[in-house]
Amino acid sequence: MANFHALNWHQATTGVRLSEATAQQPARLSWHHNAKIAVEYFQQQSNLLTESTRLPEAEQKFEKNGSRYVCVLDTQKNLSGILSSRELHSRHTGALSSALQLPWSQIEVRHLMQPITRLPVIDKAQLERAKIGDIAATMQAAGRDFVLVEEQGQLTGFIAALKILALTGESVRLYPRASTFAEVFTALKHPEITDS
Repeated sequence: MANFHALNWHQATTGVRLSEATAQQPARLSWHHNAKIAVEYFQQQSNLLTESTRLPEAEQKFEKNGSRYVCVLDTQKNLSGILSSRELHSRHTGALSSALQLPWSQIEVRHLMQPITRLPVIDKAQLERAKIGDIAATMQAAGRDFVLVEEQGQLTGFIAALKILALTGESVRLYPRASTFAEVFTALKHPEITDS
């Protein structure tokens, strides 16, 4: 301590205002921007699962890649659906585990994915004219988190509700739409309906 000297100091005063962080927020888009900016193309998707992938392996893949949704392939390597990470531990997954009498670790991705046959599809010409808000309205009308994009009869990409949230800072409010008795039962227990 012989080489160091005490500095001139004083007591701190109370009520000192903390300075605010100056980190810049990323620029947010509005729902009036062209929807093309939100498209994710299938050819660029490297995070893929198969329908028979079990949930623990799917969860590891989500964690490893930091993704919130992945494309699911069937046994012929064709796109069959899209899986959201939030589905892995949802209320639906618990009910499914009970109904199938299987532990969570034995449930396969095919039981939780959103099949492409249930997702709305728009063509490239519609996409060229569409705004992000139009896509959100389409998701609401269909009650789905994803809208598929088609060009000349071929599926080329998709837009995810989570991507819209990331770009705009606004979430797409989805309300359940039911086509089976099980979906009607789930819709009646949906928090958007029961909380009102």
